[in-house]
Amino acid sequence: MQADLSEESVPDFLERFLGFEDGVITGISIALPRGDCARRTIEVEIQAMDRTTPGDDSPNSRLHGWKLVRIAMRGIDEYRLSESRPYPLQVLTDGLKIGCAEGLFVLDLDPGPDAWSPRAIHDAASSWSKQYVVSERCSFEVLDGPFV
Repeated sequence: MQADLSEESVPDFLERFLGFEDGVITGISIALPRGDCARRTIEVEIQAMDRTTPGDDSPNSRLHGWKLVRIAMRGIDEYRLSESRPYPLQVLTDGLKIGCAEGLFVLDLDPGPDAWSPRAIHDAASSWSKQYVVSERCSFEVLDGPFV
């Protein structure tokens, strides 16, 4: 079941998944129908630790269990996603950030280690990120897998 995010609910969402630190991106899908910006969608699937799920006895899951989280950005305003050998996109070493600026959601998949603002993606001097999506709406869904 998908749940819509609001500017107010984003901090709790990020806290639940430990900021997605060291999360693993297992899929990105992009749908860009012509003439209908409201239906332009980018979905990102991420394996992440979930504070609401108990872990098991394996060394990497003692505190919290792993879940597959699908973040859906709808009504895409702009995006920048790329991957190269020196800059792989799969492991979210610094986690991810979600914020709101000028009435739009900003999903930053490469926020860097320093202080972050959703407006920073447009500031070349201070922006770390080369991986982001800006949209009118944002929702998420938690799945049990499959894990890759």
